[in-house]
Amino acid sequence: MRQRKLTREEQEEAKKDYAELYRKRMTTFAGFSYDFSEKNTFDDSPEEREKFYQELWDEGGFKYWLATYKDMLFDKEANQQAYDFWAKQTRKRIQDPRKRDILAPLKAPHAWGTKRPSLEQNYYEMMDKPENDVVDVNETPIAEFTKTGIVTSDGKLREFDVIALATGFDSLTGGMKNMGLKDIHGVDLNEKWKMGTWSFLGMTCNGYPNMFFLYGAQGPTAFSNGPSCVECQGDWIVDAIAKLRKDDI
Repeated sequence: MRQRKLTREEQEEAKKDYAELYRKRMTTFAGFSYDFSEKNTFDDSPEEREKFYQELWDEGGFKYWLATYKDMLFDKEANQQAYDFWAKQTRKRIQDPRKRDILAPLKAPHAWGTKRPSLEQNYYEMMDKPENDVVDVNETPIAEFTKTGIVTSDGKLREFDVIALATGFDSLTGGMKNMGLKDIHGVDLNEKWKMGTWSFLGMTCNGYPNMFFLYGAQGPTAFSNGPSCVECQGDWIVDAIAKLRKDDI
């Protein structure tokens, strides 16, 4: 992430560009103040590509993901180049060869950047410490939980005081489905979305004429910069309500 404390002077200097930054972020792929390069991956020589990747890497944040070559998310070979550089940079941070192959394998487990890359400061250094271990459950799946720990398919028991079940969560629809929202016929939203989520523009839902929602299901949401997303949606909702009032709809 390359996080660091900013001086007061740096913050004040940055504010001079806010108006242009706010304008530009509404024109970019993900709502950030930067966008993909105009070049494709193989427009550059290997040496030029390496230099470009390194510059983005050194910047930190989302730049290596969203300010890179414009074909990275859309071309398999281009994506492989991005993954290879990521793996090379990450593997240097892990001294334990077994952990290195699990945490940053040479063969990409999926197209890089199609699952949100984890932003971190020192995650891999922490995982590399001898008191921390990592188990590849693709190789040795969990067989059972016991009173004292977890047994994997190779028969090994690992004992734990606490087990945290990080099995995912319903981040977008869960809250809405649990609020008791009912449509004009009294049907609960949880019932209407039981067979699948649907919306109009990711902001409204048929049968709920006075319900608008921001940063929710089927909106850009997790695929975008949150503040940019909700401001764009908020403007649309305000316009829609103004239209309803003006035309007495």
